[in-house]
Amino acid sequence: MKNSFSQSMAWLHTWAGLIVGWLLFVIFVGGTIACFDTELDRWMRPGIAAQAPERPALDALAATLEREEPGAHAWYLYLPTARFPAMKGGAYHDDGRFEVHAYDAATGARLRDTAGGEFFFTLHYNLHAGNIGMYLVGLAGMMMLVAILTGIVIHKRIFKDFFLLRFRAGGQRGWLDGHNISAVLGLPFHLMIAYTGVAIFVSSYMLAGLKLGYGGDAEKFYQEASPYTHREEMHKPPPSRAPLLPMVEDARRRLGADPWIVSVEHPADASTLVTVALDHSRHVAWNYRNVVYDGVTGARLADGRRPSDGYSTYAFLGGLHMVQFGGALFRWLYFVLGLSGCVMLACGMQVWVEKRARRVREAGVVSGYGLVRALNAGVVAGMPLAVAAMLWANRLLPDAIAERATQEIRVFCIAWALAALWACLRLRRGNPWRDLFLATAALALGLPLLSMAVAPAGSLLRTVAAGNWAMASVDLVALALGMAFLWLGRRAGRSAVAGANAVPEAAQASA
Repeated sequence: MKNSFSQSMAWLHTWAGLIVGWLLFVIFVGGTIACFDTELDRWMRPGIAAQAPERPALDALAATLEREEPGAHAWYLYLPTARFPAMKGGAYHDDGRFEVHAYDAATGARLRDTAGGEFFFTLHYNLHAGNIGMYLVGLAGMMMLVAILTGIVIHKRIFKDFFLLRFRAGGQRGWLDGHNISAVLGLPFHLMIAYTGVAIFVSSYMLAGLKLGYGGDAEKFYQEASPYTHREEMHKPPPSRAPLLPMVEDARRRLGADPWIVSVEHPADASTLVTVALDHSRHVAWNYRNVVYDGVTGARLADGRRPSDGYSTYAFLGGLHMVQFGGALFRWLYFVLGLSGCVMLACGMQVWVEKRARRVREAGVVSGYGLVRALNAGVVAGMPLAVAAMLWANRLLPDAIAERATQEIRVFCIAWALAALWACLRLRRGNPWRDLFLATAALALGLPLLSMAVAPAGSLLRTVAAGNWAMASVDLVALALGMAFLWLGRRAGRSAVAGANAVPEAAQASA
C-alpha cells in the first residue's frame, strides 16, 4: 500500500481498472451495440416485411412450436412491434435450454437465422459462458465501481481536464486526455450503469439471504417478491387448445395497450396456462401487467398481481440499465455514452501499458511485456474489427447454410483471434494499431456497398427512400464509425512515424 490516502486511491484505481480492463471493454462494446439489438436483428434479416399485419399468425406459430418443441416447459411467443415487425418464438426446457427464432408475422414461416443483436446482448451480461460468465461480469462491474469512485477521489482537476484535449501532443499524453475526457463526460452514466448492472443479478451474487430466509427455495422467493399465477401439472394431455389470438385481443382491451409477449406454460399438459403481457417500453421499471387465461378453454382466470415494493425498486434499477423505455432518443443517448465508456477503457489501458513499457525499456529488462502490448492492441482494436467481420458474414453467408447463426459467431471469433495474432506479429516491426484500425474502417465503410450488392432489399438507398430509419441507421452508423476508424488509423500511423524519428534523436542526445 502507498504512503498517503491519495496514493492509495491512485494505486487502487489503477489496479481495479487493469485487472478487468479487457473484460470491461468487451462488456461495454457488447452493451453499447445491444442498445439497438432489436434494430440490428431486423437489419440482419433484410427480407423482413416493413409492416406487420393487423392479425399476426400467432396460432400458426403456436402450431409450429407444438410440432417442433412438444416437451417444452413453456413457449414464449413475441408479437410484432414497430421496432421489429415480425414474430419471435422460443421454447424453454427444464434443463435451461432456450432458443428463439424469428417468424414471418403474416404466414408464421420461419425467417433467416442469424446471431443478431441477441449475440451482443448475451455477450454483455454473461460472455456466452453461462453462470460462470455472469459471475465474471458481476466481478468486473464491482471492480468498475471501485475504479470510478477512486478515480473521482484522485482526479483533483476533474473539471479543468474535461476541457483539455491535446491531439497534437500524441502518444501517451493524447491517450491520457482521451481517458480523462470520456470518463468525465460519462461519469454519472458509467456510475449508474455499473451499479445497476450488478444489482440486476443481486439474488445470484448474494445467496445468503435466499438461503436464510427461504431455505434456498428460489421459486418461493420470487413468488413472494413478484406474485404470478401458477398451476401444478396434471400429467395428462389437454383435450383441446384454445386459439391464442382472441386472448390477445381480450388482453388488449383489458390492459389498454398492445400486448407484446404470450407465454404458454405446460403446453402439453391439461394444466396449461396462457399469460398475455405488455412490453417494457412505457415505464422505466419493467412492466409486469398481464392477464392470465386457461389454455384449454380460453377463459380469463386472473389479472396480474402487483409486485412488492422491493421488487418494484429492483425492476426500476433493471429497467434503468436496459433502456427499453423512452424510445429511440434514450437509446441513442445510451449508445453515445456507451461509446464514451469504450473510449475511456481503451485509453486508460493504453496509458497503463505504454507507461510500463517505457519503464521496461529504460531498465533494459528483457521480458514478455511486448506480448501484453500486443494483446492490448488485439483486444481493443481487434474487437471492432471482429464486429464488422460478423456483419459482413451476415450478408455473405447463404441462407441455407447449416447453423447459420453459429457460423456468424465463428467468423466473429476467428476475426478477433486473427487480429490478436496480427498484433503480436506486427508489434516489433510495424504498427498493429494502424493496421487494425484501417482494416476496420475498410469493412465498416464497405458494409453499405456490400448490402447494395447482395441484399438490395435492405440497402441504404432503399431504407432511406422508404423512410425506414431504424434499418438505415445501422448503415449510417457503420459509415460514421468507418470514418472515425479511418481517422484513428491515420493518427496511429503518424504517431508511429514521430516515435520512430524520436528514437535516433534521443540516442544522439544521450551520446
